[in-house]
Amino acid sequence: MIIKEVPAMTEQQRIHKALAAIIQATEQSSSPWIIGGSTGLMLRGIPLTADPRDLDLYCDDEDIDDLYKTLSSFAIDEPVISVTDMYRSRLCHFIIHEVQVELVGGFRVQAGGSAYETMVRKLLLPFSDQAYMDSSGLSASVVPLAHELWFNYLRGRADRVEIIVRAFAGSPSKHEGALAAIERSNVFTIEAQRSLHHLISAGEVGGL
Repeated sequence: MIIKEVPAMTEQQRIHKALAAIIQATEQSSSPWIIGGSTGLMLRGIPLTADPRDLDLYCDDEDIDDLYKTLSSFAIDEPVISVTDMYRSRLCHFIIHEVQVELVGGFRVQAGGSAYETMVRKLLLPFSDQAYMDSSGLSASVVPLAHELWFNYLRGRADRVEIIVRAFAGSPSKHEGALAAIERSNVFTIEAQRSLHHLISAGEVGGL
């Protein structure tokens, strides 16, 4: 008898499996969520130096309790307020098909005089992209690149900013609406805006 070795699942396949479970668990909920972080970049096909360590989901502050209830069978803790010098949010965590999932409600970032809030219903969902799961036909919303650009710029992740700018430069007109909406609805210093837009311009002409 020949026993065929079953290939191990890739990280992307594991994340797709976890996302399928999340989509099914929350399909009756009116509280929206959206994928961000390194997983969101991976699902866009943006090359990363390492696989994502977890799956980040964002929601508005008022939606985290409802979403927590729908996913409570996977929970390893309860929503708590997390505040640092740079970040403020409500967080809770789950293990879903061996993937660590972090649900982040009302996420705010402050740095260098700028302040950015991840307004899921108002800003992120209207400009989101869709990621489709392997063979299941299910899909989930992914944050716009403009979010990842500002978020990583504010937290000083120059490596991430560089790869995001390259992706942004591939189709700038697709992302400009989200960028403008985020900048209208948040507080960014003139210096930060000039710096970020210079990076975008440099990326568009091949300077990065």
